[in-house]
Amino acid sequence: MDMTVASDLSIASKWPTIGSPEEAIAKVRALLPEIGQADTGADSNRRLDAGVVDRMRASGLFGLVMPRNLGGSELGFADLVRVAAEIGSVSGSAAWIFGVLAGHSWLINLFPEQAQREVMGDPTTLIGTVFRLGGDVVEEGDGYRLTGGNGKFCSGIDYATWVIIGNAVKKADGSMEPRFFVVPKTDIVVIDDWQTMGMRATGSRSIRIDSAFIPAHRSCSLADMLAGSTPGAKHHSGAVYRMPFSNIAPFSIVGAPLGMAKGMVTRFAKELGAKLSGGSPVEVAEQSATLARIAEVDAQIDAALALVISDAEMIDRAIEPDDISFLQSARIPRNWAWAVQQARHAANRIFEASGGTAIYDDQKIQQLFRDINAAAQHFAFTWDRAMTAYGRAATGLKPGEFAIPKRN
Repeated sequence: MDMTVASDLSIASKWPTIGSPEEAIAKVRALLPEIGQADTGADSNRRLDAGVVDRMRASGLFGLVMPRNLGGSELGFADLVRVAAEIGSVSGSAAWIFGVLAGHSWLINLFPEQAQREVMGDPTTLIGTVFRLGGDVVEEGDGYRLTGGNGKFCSGIDYATWVIIGNAVKKADGSMEPRFFVVPKTDIVVIDDWQTMGMRATGSRSIRIDSAFIPAHRSCSLADMLAGSTPGAKHHSGAVYRMPFSNIAPFSIVGAPLGMAKGMVTRFAKELGAKLSGGSPVEVAEQSATLARIAEVDAQIDAALALVISDAEMIDRAIEPDDISFLQSARIPRNWAWAVQQARHAANRIFEASGGTAIYDDQKIQQLFRDINAAAQHFAFTWDRAMTAYGRAATGLKPGEFAIPKRN
């Protein structure tokens, strides 16, 4: 992916960069035993082990899609999906946090140059998001005043030093302008309310911002982000910076549930193989339906992952946004949702075959089952919405206006 940055944004890297997709996979696989070992305790503690995050940071993996001139490795979104899937095979929460924090090193580069310099002055900075934050935003001096802000699902807040938030500015004439803002964690109160069915170790707690002044250079309009005409696009030559951000952002997280499903099948197959290894031919034959189930769901997950990676590679290859047709663009969110829901169904079929023991809290299969079903609830993976949106595009109907959904 060509993500060349103007030389005036150059920042010396403080961590190792990764020179190839093969090196990225080698680095993440070297970390998998430690990530997997820490996962059970992380689930009960409702947060990742800080040492695991430090090791991922030191490996350079968080800078996978960050431009080289900002201290990153400048690889592609297909590599981001592959690495997240590898992590997801042993820890759903670690994969989700990795995807969120690594992906936001791309999102910050849509903002004005001054914001990029300020936030990425330390290239090891990690950035969280809350795409829909409540409260009021008004213009104040050379910037904005946010009061009474609150929002859910701030994944990675334990490790982030900045958070990108979405809200709407109330103009003097009463009109509203949707914008995104970058806020330092020092302006944020973290609310310990992350009591959930799954994805517990992500620690995706709610945040509150009572009052904060946000300089104008730390803001970007939603209209520009959807049109691919953001201030940051002027400083980056890659087509990915001039595409609608809504067609890029979920690539950061989609690898996590796909990896979880793959890990669940692999674990189940290994455990079943151990049980049958000393069995008679009759005992093995009695498991024929289960063996066939393994083959079917594994192929289902492989197909889902291949579809998403194919889309990511298309994004990475693009020289200009127009290299991707309207219908190809419409397929991207359809494929995210289809792939994740296929992975969810595949994982649930494995859980069905796992027997009564799987319901115990100390069973890894049960945790993976909870995690993938929780991850698949994300708005970007909502199949009902995705299929109708694609149907409208395929039939030539005008798409509905994009809006960030409210969360209860």
